Amino acid sequence: MDMPGHGGHGGHGDHGDSGSRPMCAMNMAFNWNTENVCVLFDFWRVNSSTSLVLTCAAVFLLGYLYELARAGVRGWEKSHAPSGTLVSTSSSTPLVGTDAIRNDIRWKRALFYGLLVAYSYSLMLIFMTYNGFLILAVIGGAVAGHYAYSSDEWGSVRGANCH
Repeated sequence: MDMPGHGGHGGHGDHGDSGSRPMCAMNMAFNWNTENVCVLFDFWRVNSSTSLVLTCAAVFLLGYLYELARAGVRGWEKSHAPSGTLVSTSSSTPLVGTDAIRNDIRWKRALFYGLLVAYSYSLMLIFMTYNGFLILAVIGGAVAGHYAYSSDEWGSVRGANCH
């Protein structure tokens, strides 16, 4: 059954004129495509070797900066911890102690947490293009960023999850 207003395409197909750009490739299998790969947005496309190299550099930088952002939030939490509070670098217990955390600090922590979740999900969506080049760029940026910004404390490595 065709949806009204879709001209018999069953909700699919070219909705623009014949000169419009082709649709983004939507792969559900690992690939090494170098053309028509959309990254997060329709306007961010890989269509040439040059755009592939620039996109991989940008994605690497995004992964690197995510680790910088995580380190920044950890540092902010340590600087705002109530006196006498044990501050853990583990993601499961960022602040543990007997003193109550001020409400404004809790709200800021929650906001930072939400921003980091959105950031990490964006990286996950890039990973889910299943494009080998982009996957390597995400992993490479995360590794380089973790090396640059991780603490020297043991036990600060968290599991491989989205947030």
